[in-house]
Amino acid sequence: MGKLISVATALASISDAAKPMGFESLALKELDGHVLAENALAKTTLPPLDASAMDGYAVKLEDRHKQGSVFNQIGASPAGSPFAGTVGKDETVRIFTGGAVPDGANHVIMQENVSAEGDKVTLVEPIFPASHIRKAGIDFTEGQLVVNAGAKLDAYAIALLAAANHGTVSVRKRPKVALIANGDELLEPGSKLHKGAVVSSNPSGLAPLITSWGAEPIFAGISSDNPQAIKAQIAACADADILVPIGGASVGDHDYMRPVFTELGYKKVFEKVAVKPGKPVWFGTIPRESSPQYVLGLPGNPASALVTAHIFLKALIDGLIQVNDPSHKFIPAHVTHPMKAATWRAEYIRATAKIDGNGTVQVTAIPRQDSSLLTPFLKANCFLVRDPDAPALAAGGLAKIMLIKQLG
Repeated sequence: MGKLISVATALASISDAAKPMGFESLALKELDGHVLAENALAKTTLPPLDASAMDGYAVKLEDRHKQGSVFNQIGASPAGSPFAGTVGKDETVRIFTGGAVPDGANHVIMQENVSAEGDKVTLVEPIFPASHIRKAGIDFTEGQLVVNAGAKLDAYAIALLAAANHGTVSVRKRPKVALIANGDELLEPGSKLHKGAVVSSNPSGLAPLITSWGAEPIFAGISSDNPQAIKAQIAACADADILVPIGGASVGDHDYMRPVFTELGYKKVFEKVAVKPGKPVWFGTIPRESSPQYVLGLPGNPASALVTAHIFLKALIDGLIQVNDPSHKFIPAHVTHPMKAATWRAEYIRATAKIDGNGTVQVTAIPRQDSSLLTPFLKANCFLVRDPDAPALAAGGLAKIMLIKQLG
């Protein structure tokens, strides 16, 4: 067996190999989940003018204005139609939420605190200290940086870009990720199963993760254990940026995946990583004229495929789209049970973490960890990560976790 490299070395190799994707300009409605390619500067100021925070009356407030004071209404300032004049002594302008505060006014009296009859407005409640005016530029000003390059765009960032008067922005192109399943025993979900058949579940589980990470999954189907069939499957994925062969990477008589890739010009970067589960993961490139086609081979066992995708495939996608969000977010957590000393491989243990009444993160490993099992993922919201040769832990000992779902 060749020497296994560490997870850190494998990730560094992926980072070095990943060349950023190119740019494309997209409209706001298409931005969700894309990564901003360039810093976005505000093209306007928000609010553009001093604006009323509520419906009421704009006045030039003076110390002598008290309960019973009377103002002469000289106009109105609804949102979008500012009053053109200037508010003077003992004058007021009817104003509505979002309306521009007229020149001369420095306070908005809530409409509930006055009595209006004709053009006479009488203050019936004491003046509140708050001016009820939103000053121009309190959110952002023209030319200000509003969203950083590398940000993954969600509803809030897109709303901010829209408010900053961007109709389109430049984003990184999404990598296309082809999921390649191979094996005579594999059938598509929903098939009529015969003896010895296995449902191909890995592409169905990996595709939503790939989408959430900012890439575009492609289902390349299932090929038989035949070199020509595998070659045809790979050829059909010529437009993909990343090829993800699943399984078929061992050295048995029917494991043709890696030999076929080698025949097609595959350049190995690494194979076999000291990680549990997922030791057979492998990575390299196929040279192309414009940019290389990346090949990340994942193990066939479902848990191994999902765990190694979180560790290595997300890191590769992150490198291509240049997202600011780090691939691996580790947070400290206290184990709720004793743990034996770790093995010589890094271990990614499916686990459930939650915050206790003291605000401390507690983590519990799920009992069944076999690499063929999918059911533990329903309860798991994290991986309890054990570094190689980490010492044993007593209950309450400090470990680290990598979140894969929201922390409960």
